[in-house]
Amino acid sequence: MGSNNAHLIKYYLDWEERELSADQINAEINYELFNKKSAFEFGAERATARLYQPNNFYYAYEELDGVTFLDPFSANSIGTRLESEDELYAAYAKNKFYTNIFSDEDHIDVGLNISTKDRVSRQNKFYLRPYKENIADTTEITGDIESIYYEYVRNDIPYNEMPYRVSPLFTAADYFDATVDTAEYYVNLFIKPYDSLEIFAGARYVDFTQTIYQYKEDRENPDMSLRNLIQKVPESLVVNDLYPSITVKYKYDKNNHVDLALSKTYITPDLREFTDGIYVHPYEVATVMGNPDLTNTEIYNFDLKYSHYISDTENIKAGVFAKYLDKPIEDVQLPSSSLPIYSFVNSDSAILYGIEIDGRKNLDFLHNKLADFYLSGNFTYTESEVTLQDEQVGVLSSDSRQLQGLSPTIVNLTFGYEVSDRIVNLSYNMMGERIKKVGVIDGEYIYPDTYEVPPHLLDLVWIEKMGDYSFKFKAGNLLDDKIIWKQGDMITKEFQTGTTFDFSASYQF
Repeated sequence: MGSNNAHLIKYYLDWEERELSADQINAEINYELFNKKSAFEFGAERATARLYQPNNFYYAYEELDGVTFLDPFSANSIGTRLESEDELYAAYAKNKFYTNIFSDEDHIDVGLNISTKDRVSRQNKFYLRPYKENIADTTEITGDIESIYYEYVRNDIPYNEMPYRVSPLFTAADYFDATVDTAEYYVNLFIKPYDSLEIFAGARYVDFTQTIYQYKEDRENPDMSLRNLIQKVPESLVVNDLYPSITVKYKYDKNNHVDLALSKTYITPDLREFTDGIYVHPYEVATVMGNPDLTNTEIYNFDLKYSHYISDTENIKAGVFAKYLDKPIEDVQLPSSSLPIYSFVNSDSAILYGIEIDGRKNLDFLHNKLADFYLSGNFTYTESEVTLQDEQVGVLSSDSRQLQGLSPTIVNLTFGYEVSDRIVNLSYNMMGERIKKVGVIDGEYIYPDTYEVPPHLLDLVWIEKMGDYSFKFKAGNLLDDKIIWKQGDMITKEFQTGTTFDFSASYQF
């Protein structure tokens, strides 16, 4: 680290509590209309979700010349408290009319989905502010973290002699409220002109409004004495558009099918991404700045896939796909004279195309005792090219590159065992190198794109069913492989997230 060849060891002590409560009601009414079958379905839901992190803590030790000590001037000790609560109200209604135009399966679906979600998020951050005049030699601050805090922070020390003081690090922007209102109206048509041909076509009209109420100081107030007052400022993103889709399936015979799909979809920025709030990055020494000028991304999809079915549970599929993204959202780095500043921008467009192969094969062909074992997997290769907006050329460091966040190669493999009362899966995942942050040109300095080398993942899932009871155990990230970030020829960070263990139980009645 730096020019003194010191080694920094970072510690993250995280505790997270999540609660989810949902009440649902659904109903279906079957009836006849003009002597043809029809079905009406409706439902409603109320759900609340709570996220609570009472005191996630970060601190770092420095190793230099064989001495391990807490250096407050190399890395701050930071405590974070986060409370976030969502409340969702949703309802749907749909009606299926059987038309029997070509077959008994032909039908028209008409329906609507409406929902409103409110979020209240509060984040407080504090750090141990060091006072250099009260710290004679940082290499003397040794021992375990609790001993150090009792001696230098919690101890009865006169205020003017305290080497550390607990100081706030959060701003008004760390608080926000949000409302997301969605109304979707759709109509779908399914026809089967021949036994070998199925056509599904639909259209969906979306009325979507996402509003963030950002807490910020009134810095533009003409009265200087009032500029520290906190005001609640709304910032909204609206989507009103029609999204069509069509899928055509051709069955050459029982075991060989071809699917063609065309569709238009959209994605919106995350709640925090499109505000103008500035907040501290959750796990990097950096600042994150929202962008209220972000717009939604329109996505045009093309998929062509061939499927060969070996049996009811065995298959192999191969396909090609292409996507056109209008105004894709990317993570970028902004010019800064000190610590890094991250933000989000809409590039002009992006084109993606590639191939995908997946399949599943039982292992009974090796031995009949392996009839309940199987091997499945998929492989995806994607090429992508991003086009910048005119004003971004000369600001972002690369204008001919792959899409940020996209791994060109993805491999998933699963070795599994499945019977009526037991499921065991060992799953492997590998993703190729991808752009983590788009680089920036800052005057005469060019900061290249930051790349991430994702870890190889190996997970084990074991599910036992005992009557109405079900028990699930998961061991995640068994390999605990390193995550590597690099910029140009330099490795900027490498770390491990550790192995996780989860256990859950459920009862069905």
